[in-house]
Amino acid sequence: MSHLNKIHRVTIIGAGIIGLTTACTLLKEYSTNDNLQLTIISETFTPDTTADISAGLWEIYGIENIDEQTLRRAGYTYDIFLSEYFSTKAARAGIMKISAYILHGYNNQNSDEIDHTTLVKPAQAELVRHFRWLDKHEINIFDHLKPTSGFVMSTITVEVKKYLLELQRFLSQNNRVKIIKKKIHSFNELKNTADVIINCSGIASKYLADDETVRPARGQIIRVHAPWIKSVYVFDTDDGMGYIIPQADSVVLGGTFQLNDWNTNIDENDTQKILRTCIKCLPALEDIHKGKVQVGLRPYRDNGVRLEHEKTNDGIDIVHCYGHSGSGVTLSWGCAKDVVEIVKTLIPANSKQKNHEKNNISEHELLWRLVPNPEHILLTSKI
Repeated sequence: MSHLNKIHRVTIIGAGIIGLTTACTLLKEYSTNDNLQLTIISETFTPDTTADISAGLWEIYGIENIDEQTLRRAGYTYDIFLSEYFSTKAARAGIMKISAYILHGYNNQNSDEIDHTTLVKPAQAELVRHFRWLDKHEINIFDHLKPTSGFVMSTITVEVKKYLLELQRFLSQNNRVKIIKKKIHSFNELKNTADVIINCSGIASKYLADDETVRPARGQIIRVHAPWIKSVYVFDTDDGMGYIIPQADSVVLGGTFQLNDWNTNIDENDTQKILRTCIKCLPALEDIHKGKVQVGLRPYRDNGVRLEHEKTNDGIDIVHCYGHSGSGVTLSWGCAKDVVEIVKTLIPANSKQKNHEKNNISEHELLWRLVPNPEHILLTSKI
């Protein structure tokens, strides 16, 4: 078989935010290559992935060493989400542009003046479209918490279960894509059916990739109906850190970050602590008497994200992309881009790119597009 006619088989393990953004990016870069065969294999799909449970806030969270590579990936992802917010995708994909108030310290009287020159800017400050420190009068708005400092920035929240559903719809329309629900126990299972394996298996990489540095960071949250809340709040209290994050259809109250805890059952003590903490920030939440409590295991990795190519002793080409901790949404598109750049060194991309089309289409539209919703078509036909 000639090089031009060779079928290139790529298998992605995992269908969370990392797996599906990688799949979309792969199709973009191989858009004119009809010989690409992409298989997505996962034990779970939306709405049952870890990402579906997440608060979907764009913020680098749960990663200790934030290097230039992490910032570049986060910045690219931010730009994609922001452009999607100003597109027809926003409502169906659950994307919101929102202000986030990040407060530090508690139960301390503020000095007459806050010396911003002594405060350390967060790493992501240079990536967002708007960032500024809160002045004394703004800090005093939160006098019931008595924070010592804080800032506000423009960020994005993503209702991940909506977002993944739209990505999955887009991928399933492509005749080069096959989607399989199955648990993979060993890379050797795919040795004879894939030329390149992309490992986006999250917490499962602890066993699949035999990586002892992967650990669960248990997260428990409560989804409530609180439509009056229009901003993100992240804050400290004497009960620990709390966060309140609006999404398209709910508000997420959190949360926990419990390393080495594999418990996926709801802990009533955690539930009460989350409520108690969030009520300290916004007392009106005391009137909320029901909500959906969810638990997920973030894929924390001691050395941060692993994104690299591995050639196994059995001759299997694997590109690993896991260990995103609480930053899966934040790093998703950026990591996907880097993964596909590695794949292009293993499988040549078709050189006949449609540059004239690229010049007229925004980056996010090249990555994926909305698939017509049958319900929307029916509604339109009745009007």
